[in-house]
Amino acid sequence: MSKFFLPILLIAGFIIWKILDFMQLPNTFSILLIILTLLSGILWCYHRFSVLPKRARQVARAEQRSGKSLSEEEKQQIEPISEGAEFLSSLFPVLTLVLILRSFVLEPFQIPSGSMEPTLRIGDFLVVEKYAYGLKDPVFQNTLIKTGEPKRGDVIVFKAPTQPNIDYIKRIVAIGGDRIRYNELERKITIIYGKEGKACTEDCHIREFTYSTPKPDPDYRFVIGRNADGSLIYGPNPLLLTEKGDVEHDIHLYPEAISEGFRYQAYDKQENYVTEWLVPEHEYFVMGDNRNNSEDSRFWGFVPEKNIVGKASLIWLSLDKQQGEWPTGIRTERFFRKIQ
Repeated sequence: MSKFFLPILLIAGFIIWKILDFMQLPNTFSILLIILTLLSGILWCYHRFSVLPKRARQVARAEQRSGKSLSEEEKQQIEPISEGAEFLSSLFPVLTLVLILRSFVLEPFQIPSGSMEPTLRIGDFLVVEKYAYGLKDPVFQNTLIKTGEPKRGDVIVFKAPTQPNIDYIKRIVAIGGDRIRYNELERKITIIYGKEGKACTEDCHIREFTYSTPKPDPDYRFVIGRNADGSLIYGPNPLLLTEKGDVEHDIHLYPEAISEGFRYQAYDKQENYVTEWLVPEHEYFVMGDNRNNSEDSRFWGFVPEKNIVGKASLIWLSLDKQQGEWPTGIRTERFFRKIQ
């Protein structure tokens, strides 16, 4: 039975993962990691404080009766331990370290789509700082110790409000109390800053974002579909321009303005292609840097503070790939690039 221990454990873990995934629970991986760590911890304690002392006593008695020292092979035959159980218990220190690091310090994240181009590309692997805004419990994401506040311009990883089992990555444009206006024709953002999480009513600070002269970006092309054989269908090159607001960064726009206001959600006013949102306290308005290829707060609303996983800080690896395809190379020039 011992030789079937690990296969049975892997099958059970896969079944549990599928059940959790079907239930669309957030933090599925964290739940599985906690279960595995607890199981290995129980086995480690059982071996450390029960099996091993009992074996030591049995070995001492056997050596006393025989009058000679037993070999390692002979000792292993006394109170034998399942190889699978012993292997799992030996993982306890490693799993504990991984659980602590992943829950409270750093978490890896892979860019799955082009919604944050040109800042982040498909195939980029990121380091996400879990401690940037606070230490949270790994299952329910309740803040245990607050360490900071999300700021306008931060690139964050968060649980999608509409699909809490999926992690999104976007840029914070407005925070609680801010009133944000987005002009679809001019494709410009204006922020009326809130005060202490509330909407400003007098002596308000207003920032109109400014933009550089657009120019085609030769390094990118919009993907507009697939052929019958599965190959990608490319559209025009996006326009590259620099947006200056609370932070300065590059964005992509489609060559022609696209009206999508009919799809916008949770807005307060909409008139003459200008949509206005008032961000609730402790929530955030996020957008992708690839403005015409990003499902973000314009379309599904605000990000609650509880949904934030952490701040994306660094690209540590970048594979040259397209969405849904295998990598074709490595982008060494993007290694260890700080995310602005």
